[in-house]
Amino acid sequence: SQALQKLEDTLGTPLFVRSRMGLRPTPAGRDLYHHAQSILRAVGDAERRFLKEPPLHMSLYTAPDVLLSAYQGAFHALRTSCPTLEMRFEQAAKDAELAIVDKVCAPKGHRFTELYTEPYVLAVARSHPLAGRNRISIEDLRSVTLVSRRYCPRHDAMLAEFALADAPLKVCAEAVNDQQVLELTGLGFGAAILPAGHLKLKSSLRGIPLDHEGLEHRSVGVAVKKTTFADEMFRTWMTGWATSPIRL
Repeated sequence: SQALQKLEDTLGTPLFVRSRMGLRPTPAGRDLYHHAQSILRAVGDAERRFLKEPPLHMSLYTAPDVLLSAYQGAFHALRTSCPTLEMRFEQAAKDAELAIVDKVCAPKGHRFTELYTEPYVLAVARSHPLAGRNRISIEDLRSVTLVSRRYCPRHDAMLAEFALADAPLKVCAEAVNDQQVLELTGLGFGAAILPAGHLKLKSSLRGIPLDHEGLEHRSVGVAVKKTTFADEMFRTWMTGWATSPIRL
């Protein structure tokens, strides 16, 4: 109490309203609190700089059918909790401490935690002739040119379904990741069979549900290497996922 009174005397303004219920900050008190936070962050940054806190290294894998923007809250949590964190992207899921993948692609030596499931839809530009349809069958796709996603873990199963329906796949482009597919589809270059959640990140596209049971849902999650460090990074990552502004 004496320290607070001395601080108020020094600043020449009350910082708290005192009552039987306790202390409540005044506008000046709240303003001082925000200034103090900035000062403490600056002190922490200076200590890390001069004490040369060693960086943390984490290996990460994201499948080509995964869009990172959906996980911005999770990555922000990692960066905030571990300011010296340096991430390295691996070419193979098995080599990464954290891997964001379809469940069917989870490495055997990792523990898989499902985040969400979603169906596949036909993604088209809003100017596409099919954009007004509420549902579409695989037979309707005979005359539609598609952007191929050969890297998709369910690509071969989809080809088989097309063959059974006597609707051979007509390809207008072959992409190497889903970001390319979204851009090409948004430009009206062709249509694409994509996870439904992708369309939340691309307002220029419309997703049409597929009226065909063989074109399945997918289950996406995080595969975690069985190490203490990977577990710690995963727990931090999940705190950000739980509060992410974009949830699939």
